[in-house]
Amino acid sequence: MNYQKGLTLIGALALVGLITFSAPASAAGKIYLSDTAVPGGSAHSMMVAFAKMAKRAGVNIQINAGKTLTVSMMQAGKGKIDFYTGVPFFYLAMSKRLAMFKKQKSAPAAAKNIRYIFSYPAGLTHILVYANSGMKTMSDFKGKKIFLGPPAGAATWEAKTQIKAATGYESGKDYQGVILNWGEGIQAMKDKKIDVLFRPIQLGSALIEQFGLTDSFRLISLPDQALKTKAMKDMLSEPDYMITKVKPNTYRGQKNTKAVSQLGYYLFVGTQASVPADDVYKATKAFWTNISEVHATAKFMEDLKKSNAFDAVNGPLHIGAYKYYKEAGFKIPDSAIPPEAK
Repeated sequence: MNYQKGLTLIGALALVGLITFSAPASAAGKIYLSDTAVPGGSAHSMMVAFAKMAKRAGVNIQINAGKTLTVSMMQAGKGKIDFYTGVPFFYLAMSKRLAMFKKQKSAPAAAKNIRYIFSYPAGLTHILVYANSGMKTMSDFKGKKIFLGPPAGAATWEAKTQIKAATGYESGKDYQGVILNWGEGIQAMKDKKIDVLFRPIQLGSALIEQFGLTDSFRLISLPDQALKTKAMKDMLSEPDYMITKVKPNTYRGQKNTKAVSQLGYYLFVGTQASVPADDVYKATKAFWTNISEVHATAKFMEDLKKSNAFDAVNGPLHIGAYKYYKEAGFKIPDSAIPPEAK
């Protein structure tokens, strides 16, 4: 595995969809609401790890899984949830009403309440076809049924952007874009009701591995010419996107003979400005104090270190997290300093 930013993303942690981490009765207080993605992926696994450590500091976080991250960030910006899994590009898109937030007039105001805790290397978009499909490049997607992602999700926009950059093809004109939730998309591919699967998830994921247990598959490479387009240059100029190389035989049943290029990404654990500083401080401190245990939870988490916790942070930290990082000697970029600390 060769990553431009040194990712080593292997392994997954699948847990139940709704989890409440409750402190002992003597320490019990407010229950904070948190949104994240479906179980089985890096977004869910990292949020579970964060909530588990926060519990030890008496900060109770209830996790609601299976959420669309674009929606979660808007909900946080409006003060309706407290913690969430975020995408750094969404912060920019919300602030400037770009891409999936273009029509949402309230997005810039909501962005002002977004606060980061830390970012982490999270995975890559797998572009998967069955080995006997005859498809070997993205040019072969003409007329095919392609699962792009869930309704209102950024993954759908990312998939369309990659296809257009590589081929010029547009959904509804050159191919049939299929919009389903993640679980339905995986099942549709297993049932062979669709031809191509776009699935962002950590490398080594069991959700991808399953396609090689009873069949064989091929990962389709994002071609070099796609990376020269303005759309892909703009995407890759953001701190949370990079190109990832996946070697042959990374998965059982994978039939690639050469390494393929896929779109890699960072995520972040975030909160919103009105969450009390003391609770965010305690949760952040508990997480980093127990980072060795976090690393043991899933292989991809080993890539999160003190030195790279802000690599994809392109907005302000929460003041509580900032106070802990200052105290603990983290090197904080100027762009991440919260307005309350200036």
